[in-house]
Amino acid sequence: MKVGIVGLGHMGSALVKGMVKQDELNDLQVIALSSNAKKADELGISGMSDKATFAGQDFDILMLTVPAKVTVSVLQGLVEAGLSKKTVVLSAAAGVASDDLAAVASGNTVFTFIPNIPVAVNAGTIALAQSAQASDEEKQSVHALLAALGDVVEVKPDQIGIAGVVGGCSPAFIDVLMDAMEDAAVSKGMDRTVAFDIIASVVRGTASLAQQSDLSFSDLKGQITSPGGTTIKGVLALEENGFRHAVHQAILSANK
Repeated sequence: MKVGIVGLGHMGSALVKGMVKQDELNDLQVIALSSNAKKADELGISGMSDKATFAGQDFDILMLTVPAKVTVSVLQGLVEAGLSKKTVVLSAAAGVASDDLAAVASGNTVFTFIPNIPVAVNAGTIALAQSAQASDEEKQSVHALLAALGDVVEVKPDQIGIAGVVGGCSPAFIDVLMDAMEDAAVSKGMDRTVAFDIIASVVRGTASLAQQSDLSFSDLKGQITSPGGTTIKGVLALEENGFRHAVHQAILSANK
């Protein structure tokens, strides 16, 4: 599979790191359109600075991870430079309708996907809005590539925005939670590195249990909160200090 990528910022770089590490796809070749040859080299992929040369590579899949405001113009430029109509386009711009992209690349199948930073270690969560025009072969190719980077969750096109917030932004929200927990542990005398290891392990284990269980988050919480115990006291402290409301507002604000 030959994959092109435009945009080597944090998300683009994370995708590349995951693709380079994956071992599920044979003969995967990744090429970036970038004026920063050093960046591409550091990521272990080929980099091209000439748009026409890049567009002429006959990619199976093209990933666009540039800012939303330039996504349409970037794709239009590649189409004008000779992008193959057989290339499937994956846009990571949640705020750009796939119809707008399809309008400038009328011969290409366009998907919208929203990955998150953990794709760098093949543990990402990727929201994918299917294209109604995609063939079964195209759907299989896209799913195979993304599944090598993490869990793929298919969503309706009109839900890609909120899916992107819940999946793409929430790692930062969870980082804030873990950072606060770490600071609290340190304030009680715990070594910061020990606190980090415990908290990261707890988050990983809690997520794994939730994925393997048929219980709701509320029910899982109930298994830990014994009557009159320390955990329920901590949960009530979260509620009394507006934790749940703060989480609601973080999701809703990010989705504006």
